[in-house]
Amino acid sequence: MISTWNQSNRLPLGISAASLVAAILGGILFSLSTGGRSDVGLSEILRPDGLAVTVLYDIRLPRTCAAALLGVNLGLAGLILQAITRNPLASPAILGINQGAALGLAIGVVVPNALGLPLDVYALIGAFAAGVVTFAISGGFSGKIDALRLVLGGVAVGAFSYAMVRFTYTLDDDLARTVVRWTVGDITDIRWPEAQRLAYWALPGLIAALALSQRFNLMALGQASARGLGADPRVTLLLGCIVAAGLAGASVTVAGPIAFAGLIVPHIAKLLFGGDHRVLVPAVALLGAAMMLIADGLSKTLTAPIEAPIGVVAALIGAPWFLWQTIFARDMS
Repeated sequence: MISTWNQSNRLPLGISAASLVAAILGGILFSLSTGGRSDVGLSEILRPDGLAVTVLYDIRLPRTCAAALLGVNLGLAGLILQAITRNPLASPAILGINQGAALGLAIGVVVPNALGLPLDVYALIGAFAAGVVTFAISGGFSGKIDALRLVLGGVAVGAFSYAMVRFTYTLDDDLARTVVRWTVGDITDIRWPEAQRLAYWALPGLIAALALSQRFNLMALGQASARGLGADPRVTLLLGCIVAAGLAGASVTVAGPIAFAGLIVPHIAKLLFGGDHRVLVPAVALLGAAMMLIADGLSKTLTAPIEAPIGVVAALIGAPWFLWQTIFARDMS
């Protein structure tokens, strides 16, 4: 099981906070100064003029904002799921929520006039449905979650959802190209409308997570203790599932099912700031934004002049760290 540093091993709070601020500022500059035209770099970004203004405000800035908001949404979704399930492996990808959102979106693309709903709503319905099925398999709605069944249920729901998404590839070539965009985690064509859609979920999601943070702390004591202290775990589970599904669904609609961001960001935040969710919620939001900003910059430079999907870069960042944390968890407990 993944664990966190104890109090004596953590960095002082001031150093952790300063490092986080530096990472965000560095990520913003990295994201804004890379991509597209090679003649618009950091010096032009710091003193925009002429063409640099158009490149900055119409192309790069909305993408930078979208990357940061994706990190906020996915990081918070992962923290919430880990808190309500008391499972360090819980995340939108592991529990099948990302894949469920992708399936909902694929259905909206295949039969857009079936319900007459926007694609965002299809994705949210898919995310929430996948979360409900996964929690039902684990026994969560009966008041007691089985950790093994939770992960296995998430894997099964995710595999089924993704298989159905891949099935849409066979229906039509144009349709396949449309769906593929969401399955690789790509934000190349992001503009202000997509960034605004992410912001509409990020701020309410952050407020909701802050409002539930004390309930998450009580859940860490166990469901029986939480119930004894006046916080019904089933209510916390339902509210947390709704918020996490909304954040993940909104992110999938814009960028596709990006893995690992929602899994590792909460763990890194716990290493730096401890286990109090009243501190973790804002820390995870900022850390998730920093991670995705750096991933966005790397996606534009690693394989330049061709851009790599940000979802692939996020996996390249997250997977090695996750394996390292898993292997050495015993030494860090």
